Amino acid sequence: MAGCAIAGGVDAAGCGDRFSSPGIEHESIYMLNRNEVLSFTSSVTGEISALVREATKVAFKLDVHKNTAIYDEKLVTSDESAPFYEQSLTARITATDTATMTAIEDMVGVDLLIVAHVKNGKFRVIGEWGGVKLTENEYSTGKVAGDAVGDTIVFTGQANGKSRFFLDTDEATTLAELETYLVP
Repeated sequence: MAGCAIAGGVDAAGCGDRFSSPGIEHESIYMLNRNEVLSFTSSVTGEISALVREATKVAFKLDVHKNTAIYDEKLVTSDESAPFYEQSLTARITATDTATMTAIEDMVGVDLLIVAHVKNGKFRVIGEWGGVKLTENEYSTGKVAGDAVGDTIVFTGQANGKSRFFLDTDEATTLAELETYLVP
């Protein structure tokens, strides 16, 4: 790829999607009950361009500490089962208000669909194939200055394929579309 000098130990600028900034871009992730998403509208390039959800159901926007949200996806193969992908999203949340704590409690045992704005300007859809579940929630006050303080949450699940991207025309339009999911 012209202009991509990463092999020479140089900055990844010019490498396009081959090397992107790690992590989640913004301090929010959007979450929906996977069972309330009726269908996905796909673009001609294969991205998800809209979610069709039950009429009165809304998404929840969860604020996370900057640079603490990490999404991992791993192919798992074995002789005993068909290949699948393990999905995992870990984040430290900022809010400690009662509404957020209640929302987290309500997520326990629920299949969720998460849309996360990753740092290459795209939006990952996590849990499309059946949802992800809240599998860990740990609170810490920290021990010394500089320690992480707050709730760290982990969502995990399995998928039949790689996670797709959500894109409605461009980045700004996609964010605006996601915000409409917060109201019925």
